Amino acid sequence: MRRRRASRFFVAALFALQATIALAQGIPTATVRQLFDFSGGGAGALALPTDVAVGSGGRVYVVDGGNHRIVAFSNTGQYLFRFGHQGAGRGEFRDPVGIGTDAQGRVYVADTGNHRIQVFDAGGGFLSAFPVSENGKPVRPIDVEPDGQGKTLFVTGNNNHKVMAFSASGQLLRQWGGEGVSDFEFRYPATMALSPKGLLYVVDVLNTRVQVFDGEGRRGYRVGGWGVLPGQFFRPKGVALDSRGYVYVSDSYMDVIQVFDTSYRLLHVLGEAGRPRRFNAPVGLAIDGDDRLYVVEMLANKVSAHALR
Repeated sequence: MRRRRASRFFVAALFALQATIALAQGIPTATVRQLFDFSGGGAGALALPTDVAVGSGGRVYVVDGGNHRIVAFSNTGQYLFRFGHQGAGRGEFRDPVGIGTDAQGRVYVADTGNHRIQVFDAGGGFLSAFPVSENGKPVRPIDVEPDGQGKTLFVTGNNNHKVMAFSASGQLLRQWGGEGVSDFEFRYPATMALSPKGLLYVVDVLNTRVQVFDGEGRRGYRVGGWGVLPGQFFRPKGVALDSRGYVYVSDSYMDVIQVFDTSYRLLHVLGEAGRPRRFNAPVGLAIDGDDRLYVVEMLANKVSAHALR
């Protein structure tokens, strides 16, 4: 913990220095209005939450990783219910990380420590599960992103450095990637977002970029790159898309969220008057149909909700 704090202090100081230089040229910022925080409510305090997704009826599902469960809230911040606890049985979790939803209301969870994907109905009722593996070896899934109908499920693998596409029943359809720094390769792919046009945005954590593909793993656009200036990343963790197709990327070491246009050029950093807003280790992101941004602030053990317009 002490090393992490020292590292975060160094990065923050470096960013501040670079930002001071860039400020003379003007850092583009955009103000968002904070609405409220999710911190656990009737479920008790969140512990190291990692991801968030918006489901049917505007429900907001939070991966409460430290408590090995999912907590659901209304889109006004009211606690609704929770499901799951630590274990390896049906509906139980071990260190879950990522979450996704489909248009049918189903909820998909990357049950990372159990090397599987679990599927639930909108109320948290268990529906199904399937293992994630490659050549008989367990893979640690980090995120799961279903298409709109839940027919194809995209999964990022932590220890095989790949994106895998599964059928709803868990059959591996295709995969791409592998460890490396070239295009179409990854070093610890993490959170994903899927656009209405079927483009898959994959946070490539240690390569400090977001890679963009079609559903077959082709195209290979790139957002960002290593650095501490606006438009660059040090440790990207979350990605989300708004109704205009703008790309939001969180940086858990820089404590900022940057926004890119549909051509993947930097638009602005969330902040005000040329000064970036500081989040507390922002990781997973989600944006609902009303362009409301939900930010998982992991070290603050909360999710903050913001109006983008």
